[in-house]
Amino acid sequence: MAIHYFHCTNGIDMVIDGTGRDVATGDEMPIQARAVAAELMRAVPGYHEWWNWSVHVYDAFGAVAIVDFPTDRRRAA
Repeated sequence: MAIHYFHCTNGIDMVIDGTGRDVATGDEMPIQARAVAAELMRAVPGYHEWWNWSVHVYDAFGAVAIVDFPTDRRRAA
């Protein structure tokens, strides 16, 4: 397993993942990224501009992927 960090940003504000998560395979990484997005959306329910947020995934070597937040809040539940 490899530790990946899932930082959330809209290009202005950023929520830093200082802990990281174990990701067993590359297929699991976007699933974890969507879970991180959903957690943040649930933590800040009054915010409604998630359409311009994304999860930037990093490993020990640098950037791995960028995963957009869901545009439909119901999909984040």
